Amino acid sequence: MLELQLNRVDYLKTISSIPTKCMRLLSRENVKKDTQKLALGESNGSVQLFSIRKKDTSTIFKTAPGKRINRIELGGRLGEIPDRIFVAAENEVKGYSKKGKQFYAFDTNINEPIRCMSILGSSLYTCTETTYTHYIESKETDTVTFAAKMNDIVVLPLPIQAMPVVACQDRLLRPLHKSSVLYDAEVPGIPTTLILSNKNGGPTKSEVVYGTSDGRLGQLEIGSISANSKWEIANPKHLSGISAIDFYDILADGVPDMIVAREDGTVEVYNFETTDEPVLKFTFNGTESITNIEGGVVGNPNYDELICCTYQGWIFGLTTQPLQNDLGGEVVTAQNDDLKNRIDDLKNEIDELQRRLMVARERYQDVIKSDTRALSTIREFRVNDRFELNRDDATYNLMIESEIPIDNVLLQCDVILDVLDVEKNSAVMSFSDCDPRDNNAVLVTYRCQMNTTRLEMHVRTIEGHYGTLQLYITSKIQPRCSMLRRHTIKPLSLHQRSSSAIDPNKRMNTMKITGSFSYAEIHSWIQFCLADVPERPPIEKENRLVYTNIFLQTQLECIYKQDEAIFRSENVSTISILKDVMSKKATEKKITLDISYELSNETIAITLGQILPMIAHYKTLTDKYNLIEPLQELVMDGSSDNILTPEYRQVLANAESIREQHKQTPVHLNRLCSMVADLFIDKHKFEGTNVKAKIPTLFEKLNTSFTQPQIFIDFFNSL
Repeated sequence: MLELQLNRVDYLKTISSIPTKCMRLLSRENVKKDTQKLALGESNGSVQLFSIRKKDTSTIFKTAPGKRINRIELGGRLGEIPDRIFVAAENEVKGYSKKGKQFYAFDTNINEPIRCMSILGSSLYTCTETTYTHYIESKETDTVTFAAKMNDIVVLPLPIQAMPVVACQDRLLRPLHKSSVLYDAEVPGIPTTLILSNKNGGPTKSEVVYGTSDGRLGQLEIGSISANSKWEIANPKHLSGISAIDFYDILADGVPDMIVAREDGTVEVYNFETTDEPVLKFTFNGTESITNIEGGVVGNPNYDELICCTYQGWIFGLTTQPLQNDLGGEVVTAQNDDLKNRIDDLKNEIDELQRRLMVARERYQDVIKSDTRALSTIREFRVNDRFELNRDDATYNLMIESEIPIDNVLLQCDVILDVLDVEKNSAVMSFSDCDPRDNNAVLVTYRCQMNTTRLEMHVRTIEGHYGTLQLYITSKIQPRCSMLRRHTIKPLSLHQRSSSAIDPNKRMNTMKITGSFSYAEIHSWIQFCLADVPERPPIEKENRLVYTNIFLQTQLECIYKQDEAIFRSENVSTISILKDVMSKKATEKKITLDISYELSNETIAITLGQILPMIAHYKTLTDKYNLIEPLQELVMDGSSDNILTPEYRQVLANAESIREQHKQTPVHLNRLCSMVADLFIDKHKFEGTNVKAKIPTLFEKLNTSFTQPQIFIDFFNSL
């Protein structure tokens, strides 16, 4: 068992935030004496290269602010050490030598900014949100336009011809050959970052490691016809998404270790010492989102370390150098008079800066009051936020991160949903009463503690209820200002795009819609209902989309073209929601629709077969939870637990685990029972019968007969 002890050393703080993949370590010229230089690209457009020796930073060059930087890559001639710095800023690519001389400037003439790029020899590969382009010596050779957004790209250095692989928002990796897609390789989550295995593609030069937005890791071997999954790491602890991956032998065992950084500040080190699958060896828990991580030698030429960069611009190292009473990256003693003097000088400097800040604020206020023409200027600050569906627990992960400390966040939504707090949050969460006349269904306030820059929330939606979730983020800067972020709650919010084919023999409910609508109109209606639908309809005259309800595992198929759309699903409620939304959209456009149905009673049993076992699980869990306290009182009087049955002894032994699982049980039960009620109402609504008066009887059966599916099937079919 290998052991690893890493100590944190802070180096510097940049002026603005550092986006993902905008930090690179240059190779050392003298391995024994030199440390590695660090290249950074800031969101304000500044590029800088510096070196660190004993925590003293030496800037080699720094450019003036300009267009926002989205990517930094190292390049050079094939076979040589890549020591040239290439920067993607908006739609331009610039190249700098390690002495700061700009030797390359290329305007791609693309309207969208470059999101990610890769460089291999004289080839430049760029990706905007939807367009991939390959340039050779700055001349365009290949281009592909995708319906889904692209998040990252790597290039496999194959012997005959390099193969680019792009990671797309629809949970697919797509290997490319010239201007065509070879095939789609599905991964379990939205891939946010890609890296070549061992940074060189592994033994076959065709292995890729990916990280997803819901915290999963995996490796694929990319073939010419299909991809082969080598290993996959799930995320049972519901950790944050993967923001950066690197390979570096930090354990010094001769095998490159996999270094993983997460959005919540967690750093993990995985080792491959005894198996082809990674084994977790080290975890560091930080507080700020890490956007970049690389292994190297930076602070001391004799010690390896992991260099981390946070979204706020903090650069720090996790070093193998043993440090006690750490200050300045050196081993010091408490009796060191020089150390005490340095601390006193720093305190005095901080006090003087605070005093000057107060004087400047007072002068500013005086000017504002005395001059009626004076205007307060609001400082711009960037907020990084994401709202994504987590397939593990069928909730939406809502993440907010700001460059500067957050004072409070107001969450407002016009539809009913559950907002769940996250234990790692330090903010105080409070709910407010809502007045429906103000178009408010949910109002939640987060009051943040000092220096809070990141918040996470979990949101549980209800299918059929759709609207807009708004976040008002107030910073601590003066004068006070708020930033507004909006996220759409889709009608079918629990459906996730899938590439799996639907079994042609599966019993499905079918709805066919015909009318005088265009291809673009029906596409926009489906886009309103479902996530991950391309912004523009594909060039083919007919399109087919497949979705999976991640909570019930039912499937939905959409086949549509001009004047006709067909929807198929096992769940009658899914068809009912689509019918209501399509009818509303057509009414707004004054389009007459002809809607026909073909319903299957067998699908009711299939859907109930998904829901009732979950209800039984939570009902049983509730019964066990209610037994814990009486059983504990029974054995507290000195009685041995031998008087209990094995089942009751097991309840006592697992009391803590049962209490933990029971925390969300009432919410889950209400959600599941509501789904059964909706299924009951929707089935009979298609048959022209109003059964709302029968709902109390249905809930009574759910309380007494949840383990007997046939009773419910008979009840559904009895009317």
